[in-house]
Order: sequence, then structure tokens, then C-alpha cells
Amino acid sequence: MDSSALRTKILDLAIAAGDGSVTADELAGANYSLRDVGYSSLSYMRLIDSIENEVGVYLDPEAPTEHYETIDSVTALVVASGIGADA
Repeated sequence: MDSSALRTKILDLAIAAGDGSVTADELAGANYSLRDVGYSSLSYMRLIDSIENEVGVYLDPEAPTEHYETIDSVTALVVASGIGADA
């Protein structure tokens, strides 16, 4: 999976994990900042769980919060956790 496809997958998972509280347009308007759109702690836990299930990497929910602030930072965390751009 290339990095663009991975980012798109994580964006889709983030929207689904938000359970209707956030849209793609809202995220785009907030520069893809989960924090700036009021993403809840439950949504973060759902996102981590769905990434683990869908992408197959373990993400530490206790990792520094900056790893979970934006779609790009979450994507970078997934790549660093074992999913390369060529995977």
C-alpha cells in the first residue's frame, strides 16, 4: 500500500471511528487535525482499534498525544509501526 492509499484508509477509518461526529469536509477545513474538530477520547480508541484490525499494526494508545493529532501524524505512526510505503 503506498503512502497516499494508507493516508486515505486512515482518513476513512477516522471518520468511521468518529461515529458521525466528524466529516471529511470538517477534517479538511481543520487541516486534518483530529484535535481541532473535537475528536473524543472514545473516537481515538475506536480509531486505534480499527487501524490495528484493518491495517495489522499495533499502536500504543499511551504514545505521546502528538502522534494522534492529525491524519498525517497518525499515518506516520502507522508507517513507523511497520507498514512501509511499499507494503
